[in-house]
Amino acid sequence: MTNSERNNIRRVHPVSNTGFARAYLIESLTGLMAVDIGSPGCAKDIAAYIAGMPDRTLYDLKYITATHFHIDHIGGIGHLLDMCSPRTRVLFHYMVSDYITGRKKISLIRNWFVGLPPATMVSARYLRRFSHLGVESLTGIPLPGLRNIRKLPFDPDRIDYFGNGGEKIFSLGGFGFEEWEAIQTPGHTEDSVCFFSQATGELISGDLIINISKEGKGELNRFHWSRDAIKESYDFLRRTIKPVIIYPGHGEVITGDKDPLSGIRPL
Repeated sequence: MTNSERNNIRRVHPVSNTGFARAYLIESLTGLMAVDIGSPGCAKDIAAYIAGMPDRTLYDLKYITATHFHIDHIGGIGHLLDMCSPRTRVLFHYMVSDYITGRKKISLIRNWFVGLPPATMVSARYLRRFSHLGVESLTGIPLPGLRNIRKLPFDPDRIDYFGNGGEKIFSLGGFGFEEWEAIQTPGHTEDSVCFFSQATGELISGDLIINISKEGKGELNRFHWSRDAIKESYDFLRRTIKPVIIYPGHGEVITGDKDPLSGIRPL
């Protein structure tokens, strides 16, 4: 399949104006998966978007997942679960189980003053209601003391985990999303992942890649746990996949004539 043909196929639905973090819906023949539900307001946005999709309802939402375990990407999961079928599950990277049980703390983040304010100011343009500022708990804040908080607003028994630490790329076929893979991309956090479809060339990058500059070509996130790890993850993606479109954790969708990964601004 050529890039031109892949450009005409889309399985990802970017949901507009969902608060500080971008949220997406992945559509497959078996149902829907929601990615990065960062606030109660975002949960309502996702529900409204699904209600407007032809032949889809909230009962088609099979999984709610996150690219990493930060509050602005998980802060509305419980609200969305409450609106869905009791069979809707949460899907996390295996490392999240260590956070929830207290075996491991979420990683601290560097470059707060250099990396966070620019991203926050740009992301604020997507705030549309007060509930976009709300969260269900203080779980997922990478600060000393606060990172010890691990209270989830939903039953941990509703969580499935992918990966085992020994592989960089995991197929999501076992969860009903045959065309999709989760790729371990540590750097912004230790548990960061991207979601990629070889069939369509779509990459959901989480906070590995954000798009907050005027050029609109995307950049590696300066707000991160490890500078070396985020560069290694980017280099791994460049060697391994060829996306035609990138859906970042913050900012606008990134497109390119051939390979949008090649235009990403380095650290």
